[in-house]
Amino acid sequence: DFAAVLQRIEHAVAETRSMARTIGLSRIPPAEWDPAFRSRWLELLKRTGAAVSAADARTLDDVHRALDDLAGDLDVDALPDRFWPVCGALIVNLRNIVEALGAVAEAQPVSVPAPSALPA
Repeated sequence: DFAAVLQRIEHAVAETRSMARTIGLSRIPPAEWDPAFRSRWLELLKRTGAAVSAADARTLDDVHRALDDLAGDLDVDALPDRFWPVCGALIVNLRNIVEALGAVAEAQPVSVPAPSALPA
């Protein structure tokens, strides 16, 4: 059902836009985020991108579990003032992207070569 796959991709795009908006509107710039959150979240974002590029549904499942672990491990009281909503929003956005694109990866509707593999 290609329509369902496209709907999931559309949802992932909307979540990505929301994530970018959250980062842009945050009163704390990313370079000043709590290191315990920033390093783990950025690593999960990187793993998500690689898994989506490879249509690797298993890794996306692993990232989903790691996002739940990140949310559970964060010490809300140790975060900078009013930073928890930003952390929570970014975790939820990335989790929603992982869920939406996990189903797309399982369907593997299209295989696109990496730009480096394309002829000039």
